[in-house]
Amino acid sequence: MPEPAAPKPVVLNVGITGHRAGALTAPLVRSLRPTVYTVFRQLREATLKLQESEDLFCSDTEARLLLHTPLATGADQIAAICARSSGYFVRALLPFEPAEYRKDFAPGDELDTFEQALAAADEIVALPGERSDLESAYVMVGESLVVTADLLIAIWDGEQARGPGGTGHVVEMALRSDVPVIHIHVSRDSAPIRIRALVGSDEHEAAAASPHDSTLYERVLRGAFKLSRAPAEVG
Repeated sequence: MPEPAAPKPVVLNVGITGHRAGALTAPLVRSLRPTVYTVFRQLREATLKLQESEDLFCSDTEARLLLHTPLATGADQIAAICARSSGYFVRALLPFEPAEYRKDFAPGDELDTFEQALAAADEIVALPGERSDLESAYVMVGESLVVTADLLIAIWDGEQARGPGGTGHVVEMALRSDVPVIHIHVSRDSAPIRIRALVGSDEHEAAAASPHDSTLYERVLRGAFKLSRAPAEVG
């Protein structure tokens, strides 16, 4: 029989995709922030619990959780703030060099907020996008997120992709690549924020009721780490 694999440290790479500030009303942002914070905190707690329960992982080595974010206005920046407050390493993944990317942000509060988010990032990675081909540059960001992420958080209205590189397109790429998605469903009509787990072709609407539902995070993490289903889930 082959020797069992040596336990390995837990490293969880989380990608974020979502709507920009223009698609998020002020009341929606106010209700969204505590929900996003709860998702990152619960995901961290579920990761630590899985580390202790699975022989595959080294429980003596501190788990490392990383957020990869393009730091666009809206969802990306909200996620960066919430992740950092929960102990995640924040990696800014930009479509261009920072000097060029700054042109995406309106002078004033919008640009100042981006500068603050960029300064707070633990690492900055600039992809070789070209301003002359914006669509390809943003598609490259989405592809890089999907390749890097063990799981994706999508702050999204659930509508089909409106174009290459948008939130719907990134979610489609993730699911095609077997990257689980935590979907934080938002609506402009201020309907209650709902959460569901998307794991491959298996969409779990029943797991959407509360961001405090520990089974949602366990299911997504098992998909992210390619673990077998928990005994309670089998059958």
